[in-house]
Amino acid sequence: MATVTGLRNHWREFDVAAELPVRFRHFAWLSTGMFSAAALALAFLGYAWSGNVAGAASNFFASIVSGGLFGLTSVLKFAPSDG
Repeated sequence: MATVTGLRNHWREFDVAAELPVRFRHFAWLSTGMFSAAALALAFLGYAWSGNVAGAASNFFASIVSGGLFGLTSVLKFAPSDG
């Protein structure tokens, strides 16, 4: 029972309001980068499987837009810092 009480006290001391924007920035940075890589891979696979550009165009466009957002979040320093 003491461990549960200690855990509850720990959560009361945890400042969610200060931590939430930082977590959202890291999530935005990571998700745009991962989506960009996945969409670009799907564009290349779609082109390789179908042999035409029309099958890969939407994935390629999505990867370009997501790559731009990833660049923007990187410039705005949304990435986690090492310190």
